[in-house]
Amino acid sequence: MISGSETFVNEVHQHLCSKSIFGDVTEWCEMRHDCVFVVTCPDCGESFALNEEEYDLLVKRSRETAMACGITPLAD
Repeated sequence: MISGSETFVNEVHQHLCSKSIFGDVTEWCEMRHDCVFVVTCPDCGESFALNEEEYDLLVKRSRETAMACGITPLAD
């Protein structure tokens, strides 16, 4: 069974891959260390907010496509 988070990550990945591009990633953190990753499509400007688990899954999906599209990790 696919979770809601997994479906969302697949939608983000498909959005970027349908354009054969990599999204821009920004990590936003509050003082209490609550962080969110924002992926922005450089083509249309649409942005997607992901939690850490979703971000990690999107990195995995991007690696599975041989880095042809998706996102590149902020740091390894």
